[in-house]
Parts: sequence; structure tokens; C-alpha cells
Amino acid sequence: MFTSIGIPHGFCYLWNPALLWLHVSSDALIALAYFLIPFALLRIVARRRDIPYNGILLCFGLFIVACGLTHVMEIVTLWHPLYWISGGLKAFTALISLATFIVLLRLTPAILAIPNADSLQEANRKLNSVMESTTVGMYAVDQNWKFSFMNGTARALLSPDAAIIGQGLWECFPNQAKETQEKLLQVMETRKPLSFESYYEPLDLWSQVNVNPWSDGGVTVFFNDVSAEKRLQRELEREKLIREQRIASLAQMAAGLAHEISNPLGIIHARASDLLEQVEDGLDPTPAEVAAACNSIVKTSNRAIQILRGLRMFAREGGKDPMALTSVAPLVEQAVALVHERFHTHGIALTCEMEPELAPIVCREVQVGQIIFNLLNNAFDAIDGSPDSERWVRLDVRQRLGEILIEVVDGGPGVPEQHKPYLMQPFFTTKAVGAGMGVGLSLSRAIARDHKGDLVLASVEGHTCFRLMIPAATKEEAHA
Repeated sequence: MFTSIGIPHGFCYLWNPALLWLHVSSDALIALAYFLIPFALLRIVARRRDIPYNGILLCFGLFIVACGLTHVMEIVTLWHPLYWISGGLKAFTALISLATFIVLLRLTPAILAIPNADSLQEANRKLNSVMESTTVGMYAVDQNWKFSFMNGTARALLSPDAAIIGQGLWECFPNQAKETQEKLLQVMETRKPLSFESYYEPLDLWSQVNVNPWSDGGVTVFFNDVSAEKRLQRELEREKLIREQRIASLAQMAAGLAHEISNPLGIIHARASDLLEQVEDGLDPTPAEVAAACNSIVKTSNRAIQILRGLRMFAREGGKDPMALTSVAPLVEQAVALVHERFHTHGIALTCEMEPELAPIVCREVQVGQIIFNLLNNAFDAIDGSPDSERWVRLDVRQRLGEILIEVVDGGPGVPEQHKPYLMQPFFTTKAVGAGMGVGLSLSRAIARDHKGDLVLASVEGHTCFRLMIPAATKEEAHA
């Protein structure tokens, strides 16, 4: 099969040099091209493994190499009649050609379905439109932490005025929480998606974050602003703490209130019974006696009403009440009435000094009343068990520079220096276990700040003083 049969093709060309070299050069160049084309296809497949159906490129490469070999044999048979080898190569080329056709035929529908450049551009335009219009913030960073994409929502929140593409993530946001940095690094290294909550302090921004690995070695970040939900959650938690604090305070003063109310009721009962006995005995009380009895009953009942009004006020939530123009004096008097019996029973002197004609304030009266009540109870707890010389509490109410100042000073030695930085923090308490939750002062300060005021710790002649400051109503507010 591999021996020479017949005469070389050169005889057909009469060994004409020009004709011979025309065929030789043509077949040589065609063969060279056929060998170079598969090399180019192999480079494409090696560098672009993402190209779909690259198997068809390999089939074409093999087919082209076979074609090149047939042209090489055309040159050989000019001088050597190796026609069996030439025919075998042609048969091999025919089989490869047929196989390539079958593969191409099967892949034709899928290849035709591949979008063209215009379709891809339109799809990208629609995708960009969706990403720009979504309320979810999106950005992508490459493996060097450089921004490669950021949608409109993210730009509006994070970088409304700066051109951020190409900038470094950590350079643009150096105050990013360490925990968030660690999670982004984790996704970058493990190439596994991750979800978590994040807080960005400079913008007071809470986000639900989803981080996914990206094809370029970087990561994509999707974040949804949940700040409103977080604020609502904090408000609900604060209201719950206020309610628990109020219930605990109500339990403390329950026994004292029973005695506080029973006293005026006893006086009213005694004066009314005395008048009734005189009438039943046929006695005729003089107008002066009736007036005196009625005055005593009215005065005493007013005291009971004030106590009950203060109790009703303190038992309410008050957080959702509208702001209203309110006189300070009744709030102070109701708070004092609620704690008076408790102080008296434990031998603690309570004095109240209030300037006359104080300007009104715009407030939620229930909440401000609760602050005063809480400060008085804290003062009681601070000196209960102290020597007689320290068993006093003074409540001062005055107006200074457009503010109403309400100060509660106790006779104790003052707050230790090491406790002062933490005194207003939630759940910090110096009381015995079970004696308090440590939320009263922090909640009171939060309420004061809601009223555009403040609650601060001060010192008066070495004694502890809590100063509540609430803005006095302006002339416009007072006459609204």
C-alpha cells in the first residue's frame, strides 16, 4: 500500500518547471495557511474558555489540518507516486469533514440563538435601567478593591457628589465598620456568598447586605436601607423599657399611695359624718360650721383628685401624645404628690422651690411628668439608709435664658467619679441586684432630647444634682 504505484504527477505536467513550481508553491502556501489557522483557533479556545460551544472550533481545527496534509501530499506525488497514502489522507479528511458537519448541524439552533452585538447592547441597556431604578443599592469592586460599578441608589446614599468608579473602597469609606470589612474580605477569599446587617455610622445608615463573588475576582454588594425599620424597632424597645420602668416605679409607690389617698378620704368621711350626726340629732349647724366643713372637704378632695390625676398621668404611655402648650407647675405638683407619702414614711425631707410665673413649655406632659417622678425616686433611692443629716431632697424649678430648669438635689455625698461616665448609659445601675433595671436615667435623657432639651448630671455644693432642661415656649408658641 505504501509502495510507489504508477508514475509521478510530474509526468502529467511534462516536467515543465514553471508549471511544477506553480503547483508546488500554491499547495505549499495553502498547507501553511491550513496549519496556521488551527493554531489561531487553539489560542482562542485557550484564552477564551467562556466562549460557548468551543468544541466545534476544535472540530474545524482538525478538519483544516487534514486538508493541509492533503495539499502536502499533492506536492509529494509530483515526484513520488504514493497514491495510497494520498487517498488515505483524503478519506480521513472526508470523515473529519462529515463529522464536523454533523456537529455543526446539531449546534446550529443553539448558535443561532446566541444574541448578536445589538441584542446584547439592548439587553445591557435594559439591565442597567433596572439596576439604576431599583431601590436596592448595588456596587461592585474588583480584586484590588476598586469600584467598577455603582447604581443610582448606592450613589445617592454613599457618594452623591463624587466620581467613584475606579476609586478604592477603603479610601472612599475609611470609617466602614471593621466587621463589614472582615465579611467582604471573607467573600473575596472564600468565593462564597454572605448576608449580614451593617451599620455605617457617618450616615446613620443600617443596611441588610448581600455580598456575592464576581467573575473578575472581585465581589458585588447589594444593600437595602433598613434604617427606618431599625429606628422603629429601637423606639418600640424604648417604649417597652419605659413601660417596664413605669410598672416597677408604680409597684414601689403602691403602698404609699394607698396611705396617701386614705388620709384625705378619712378626713372627708369624718367631716361629712360630723355634719350628718348634727342633722340626725336635730342640731342646727351654723353656716360657719357648714362652710368650714365644706371647705375642708373640698380642700381634702382636691388633694385626693390631684394624687389620682398624677397617678393616671403616670400610668399612661404618653409617647404618642401630641406636643401641647403646658404649664410646668402642675407637672411638678403632681410628681411631688405621688412621692410625698413615701418620703414622709421613710423620714426624708422633701422641699420644693418654684419660681412664680414660669413660662409654659411645649411638651408631652405625661413624659415630662414621668421624668420628674423618676428623678425624685432616684434621689430617694440614693439617700435611703443614709444618716439623718443627708436625708433630704430639694426640688428647684426656675427659668433661665429661655429654658425651664428643673433640678433634683439630694443630700448624699455625690456620685463616685468612676461611675459618672456611665450613669446615663442603658442598664448601668449602682443599686443592688433586683432593685432597678438601670434604664430610668437613659430613657429620661432620651425623652428630654426628644423635647429639644437635655438631662445632665451636675454637682451642687458637693451633692448630686440632676438638671432637666426644657426650652420655654416662644411668644409665637404661647399665643398659637
